[in-house]
Amino acid sequence: MRVFPLAAIMGSLFAGHAHSAIINEDDRQDQSIEVSGGQFTPLIKVYQRYDDNVASSDIDDISSWATIYEPSVSYSKQFGEFGKNSYQLDYVLAHGAFHASDEDSYTDHDISGKVNYEINSRHRFVLQGGYIDSHDERGSRFSIGTGEGLTEPDTYQQFYTNLEYNYGIVEADLRLQFEYGLLDNNYDARFVVDASGNPIDRTRERDRQTDQMLAKLYYRVGSATDLTFEAVRLDVDYDFTRTPENELSSVEMQYLLGVKWEATALTTGYAKVGYKDKNFDLNSREDHSGFEWDAQVQWEPKTYSRFKLSTGRSTQETNGEGFFVPGRNGQGYFVINTTHELAWQHDWNNRFSTEALYRYSEDIYEGDVGEIRDDDNNGLVLKAYYDMSYWLSFTLEYVNNDRDSTRANLEYDRDLITLGVRVALK
Repeated sequence: MRVFPLAAIMGSLFAGHAHSAIINEDDRQDQSIEVSGGQFTPLIKVYQRYDDNVASSDIDDISSWATIYEPSVSYSKQFGEFGKNSYQLDYVLAHGAFHASDEDSYTDHDISGKVNYEINSRHRFVLQGGYIDSHDERGSRFSIGTGEGLTEPDTYQQFYTNLEYNYGIVEADLRLQFEYGLLDNNYDARFVVDASGNPIDRTRERDRQTDQMLAKLYYRVGSATDLTFEAVRLDVDYDFTRTPENELSSVEMQYLLGVKWEATALTTGYAKVGYKDKNFDLNSREDHSGFEWDAQVQWEPKTYSRFKLSTGRSTQETNGEGFFVPGRNGQGYFVINTTHELAWQHDWNNRFSTEALYRYSEDIYEGDVGEIRDDDNNGLVLKAYYDMSYWLSFTLEYVNNDRDSTRANLEYDRDLITLGVRVALK
């Protein structure tokens, strides 16, 4: 199922962490059970992991083995004339048990749905939405550099929905796309005592709602090449501000001009460049504007070997620097993220494949006096896949993440080794 676009607005849940990027679960043809004319697909994944720095800390590294269970179910069904319409429902449960660090154990839930509805060849709708009950790892996002001081991971709930309308037949020279999306993010309360001895909820200022409106134009300039222009409006509304002078709500306008191509059977990709204005609701705060881009190229020199190069620059919401830390208000109003990533996936035979990925990203935190912090993040992933059968496969993965920062206490190095098994219907 395609990921809801607004999820990207939250930033990566593990910012700066490398992740596997080429192999797609949707490419697998798992066995299903026919139920009421649709396909019911159960799946279970189990991982055994060693983590040498659970809280991504620069001091007192906590190491632990962890066992992660991830059962899931999916139900999909086609309907309408010739089955041109469809819907899909998914549920994923993830439970991680840390054997030497029980405070890091978690249970997450992810429920999502998607409907494709085609009125005719010129008018098509996609509706999707979901509910996520999840967590932030200690030492990630809002607890960067302070993860070892938490007694449990921060937990949150997200509700999202997105409606997409496409006008124009797929082969038309001119096509239009419109979207409206909503993302509501709420953290569970976590109380600390302030300097006066009063309890305060340290997560309350993270809660926010984001509304997105998008208009996109595709213009075909070749048999496999489209020019694109898109305009995106984001309204970011924080639910609570402890003091009026630290209000972070804003309205963003982004304009991107791009090209999307499949020039040959070997190469596909897209590139978009543009401009973003971020206007804060607080009149006394200086607004931000800047250059942004998003590009990705996949090169397939052989049917069994693929390279993917990605690069992007975007303005993101702050993830805790200053504003969300009592006693350090008034800093870190937004983050400028630049990311470059190179991945290679190779199928050695019908059963065995490998993947290597390197990612570099820079996070610049902007505040009252300009740049107040600069993080350089490096990530490496080495992964091997072995399909013993169409229903049983194994993975072995090594991940290294490290951060260099102008704030020395935020630097860390972390290694993870994971053995996984994936079991589908036989």
